[in-house]
Amino acid sequence: MLPLLGLFLLAGCVERRLHVRTDPPGAEVTVNGERVGRSPTTWRFSHYGDALVEVEKPGFEPARQVVPLKAPWYQKPGVDFLSDVLVPARIEDEHEVEIRLEPTRPLTEAERERGVAEMTRAADKWRKESEASR
Repeated sequence: MLPLLGLFLLAGCVERRLHVRTDPPGAEVTVNGERVGRSPTTWRFSHYGDALVEVEKPGFEPARQVVPLKAPWYQKPGVDFLSDVLVPARIEDEHEVEIRLEPTRPLTEAERERGVAEMTRAADKWRKESEASR
């Protein structure tokens, strides 16, 4: 019984990580709605599947990418018990993604005018609704 207990105390685990890099670096990184930090950064995960990586940086267009996090052979059902519990070492499962950010392009004069017109209409509508509710 004691040797069996010792085996469980020496048991390892699998550390799963997704390393996110951006070009240029320094973008805010969100994975599956969880803010992770500025790139380059690492997100630790516990389940395999698709991860939605979103990155934003001032002066650049926001970017989104679905990253498939596929289980390696030693994490397939049945074998995963051996690698998670019985292997007396830590196993590191590393995934990487690099996302290239495109610079934000300046608005054209027509786009600027449309934006101003839309904001003016929205402000007028809000003002009228506010006056009507008095």
